[in-house]
Amino acid sequence: MIELFNAALIGVVSLCFGLLAGTRIAQIHYSRRLAKLAKRSVYSKTIAPVLVAAKEGRAGQK
Repeated sequence: MIELFNAALIGVVSLCFGLLAGTRIAQIHYSRRLAKLAKRSVYSKTIAPVLVAAKEGRAGQK
């Protein structure tokens, strides 16, 4: 009984760790993309790169 409990506990901890790691990786990816868009906006002195990325994002969701 205790072995089954330990296995279930390890499974829950592994699942939670995987979710946290996946969320962190997604956050890093999003931050890098946002930084790239911000740099392009500063260099071009317009918000056009941000608007284009937003439009592409909405088109990809459909």
